[in-house]
Amino acid sequence: MSSAAPIRQAVILAGGKGTRIRKDHPDKNAIKVMLPVNDRPLLEWIVRNLASALELERITLVVGFGKEIVRAHFGDGARFGVAIEYLEANPDDDLTGALKLAQPSADERFLLLLGDEFYLRPDYAALAAIDTADLDAVVAFTHSNNPHEISKNYAVMLREESAPQGPLVATLEENPVHLTNDCLGVGAFVFKSSVFDVIDSLPNNPRTGRRELVDAASALAEKGRVLAYDIGGKYVNINTVDDWKFADFLAKSATFEQARKSVVIPTYNEAESILFVLRDFHDQVDEIVVADGGSSDDTCAVVERFIPHSQADIILLRGKYVGYGDALRHGIDAATGQIVVMVEADATFRARDIHKMYEYIKDSDMVIGTRTTRQLIHQGANMANWLRFGNVLAAKLIELAWWGMGEPRFTDVGCTFRVFWKSAYDEIKHNFIGLGPEFSPEMMIEFTRHNKRVIEIPVSYYPRIGGDSKHSQGLRGVMKTGSKMALLSLKKLFSKPVY
Repeated sequence: MSSAAPIRQAVILAGGKGTRIRKDHPDKNAIKVMLPVNDRPLLEWIVRNLASALELERITLVVGFGKEIVRAHFGDGARFGVAIEYLEANPDDDLTGALKLAQPSADERFLLLLGDEFYLRPDYAALAAIDTADLDAVVAFTHSNNPHEISKNYAVMLREESAPQGPLVATLEENPVHLTNDCLGVGAFVFKSSVFDVIDSLPNNPRTGRRELVDAASALAEKGRVLAYDIGGKYVNINTVDDWKFADFLAKSATFEQARKSVVIPTYNEAESILFVLRDFHDQVDEIVVADGGSSDDTCAVVERFIPHSQADIILLRGKYVGYGDALRHGIDAATGQIVVMVEADATFRARDIHKMYEYIKDSDMVIGTRTTRQLIHQGANMANWLRFGNVLAAKLIELAWWGMGEPRFTDVGCTFRVFWKSAYDEIKHNFIGLGPEFSPEMMIEFTRHNKRVIEIPVSYYPRIGGDSKHSQGLRGVMKTGSKMALLSLKKLFSKPVY
């Protein structure tokens, strides 16, 4: 096959144990390449990007740790539009050993990718189209303004001379101490079959005691001509939970405007206020789910009359719910949005705060409002000093009880103005038991002890429109609600989460 022929094969190394990330992950058997990034496995991002950019004949997946789950998810590749074949490696093998498994079936020229890296809009097509007739390999890189990021990966040192296709690599240095440029090497390469001879003659790295893939590419550069190619887009090498969360943030931010958003509103005799809430939120979301617990007033009629005027789809659920939490759980289950907003029907919260919550939800699993910031509590709101103190105290007790789970920061157990990803909720919802107001702190507890990222931000709090609070009106109501919250919290403290 000529070196100028189109690349028809991609090899993806996806069999490592991911020891570092599993150390901090709640599931100690988590498979790194299958970690969800915006509800899609990390490895699937690579496969889909390749399938859409290139006319490949096949992708060779070198699997190891978690191989059964990877095989079950990707199958023969038909649903991704590309044929997938599998090779099985020992999870303890180094990358060069895993790559050597592909030697018998490797094309003269092939694309190599590491399966534990995230790329957002990479230019695979241009990478694969490079004429390598006078080159020994192509090493992909991206520019980084973060020296720490480069030092955790490998640096691409450039020669003074260039090829017609672009800059040439002088050497590659893994975990560099001194940086001479901003070129961060990534796990994407174009190799020829000659790379296997280089691997065979490669000495063990003095630092790791193993043959390293970066050393093989560097040996090619030092003895021949290796092109450095800027792959473009966004890139994250996923070694830690924080790396994984950052990749998730990038993916969610890129599609956030298109993500479907639902607001869930539990109602019970809220005819005086529900219209105001519907008008306030209907142009901020794609769907409104009203979960009515058997109102005896005109609440449902008001909702139905507003449906023709709403910019959002409206779903009206009617049921004899056991309590506030039961109504919310039914409403959340009925919501079709990727992002779910919870809000009260009594107009104590405003849509004006939803945009700052939207910003924070891109980088977290749930954003909780707090009504304890004095400047944002409006005159007449049901938040007396003693009630505010009680909320803070209860929140701090929860914070202390689950301090070992990511050191949460909470100041308000009762604020139900929240935004969360439906997929994160669905993943843990089998743990929920609260049917009343205790569902509010239960969400905080379950998200926290499942190692979900929860952020609390101040929101405005207004006097309710019509009637009295059903959970915090007067000392008796507060004590009743507080006892339910405390009892559930104790149950959670002495039980284990179900993953």
